Amino acid sequence: MLPPHTRAQWVDDRLREEILLGRLQPGERVAVERLASDWGVSATPIRESLRRLAGEGLVTLLPQRGARVSSVDAQLAADIYSVRITLEPMALRQSMLAAVDDHSAFADEVGIARDQLLGPHASAVDVYRDHRRFHRVLLSRCPNRVLIEQIESLTDRARLFQILGSAPLRGGSHRNEHATIAAHVISRDVDGAVEALTSHLMLTLDVVRRMVESRDNN
Repeated sequence: MLPPHTRAQWVDDRLREEILLGRLQPGERVAVERLASDWGVSATPIRESLRRLAGEGLVTLLPQRGARVSSVDAQLAADIYSVRITLEPMALRQSMLAAVDDHSAFADEVGIARDQLLGPHASAVDVYRDHRRFHRVLLSRCPNRVLIEQIESLTDRARLFQILGSAPLRGGSHRNEHATIAAHVISRDVDGAVEALTSHLMLTLDVVRRMVESRDNN
């Protein structure tokens, strides 16, 4: 039984989750007929979804050979983070300014998302989901939906780099950075929150750029 929203949206959500959680690995061929059988749908909405996800950069369509999950190398990851550094702080500023009249509820949501992210996790998948939720909550009041859609797409593509095992690991610094961002948001410090988010993204970009330089020098 499909959930009570459109079949196309359900398939889009399910296929995106399979990719972003690493159940379908970067470079792996998408077995449309198998997925259709497993999900109890026809192959048609899956093929339509693949075309939409190809437009987002998550899937690569191959003439006469179906589709494969896209791969993201270090250079492309660096390019993605460079754009995110421009867009996400802008969206956070808009989100916080739009939440002025409803700051208490917004602050509560940010605090809950922070606690979930910084709390214990049973798996890497749970960490990913809570990390994604935290950043979505930060931007949840941004009124510019086009801006949010662009950020979501870039975040998903950066996720492919993480799935490949190439993502930089910065340990406890990540926890401190997220806690700092949340603290500024909860205290209504717009400039501080924007600066903290920018710094968070720049630190990751710096690590990815060093990976690019190391690869080019080998």
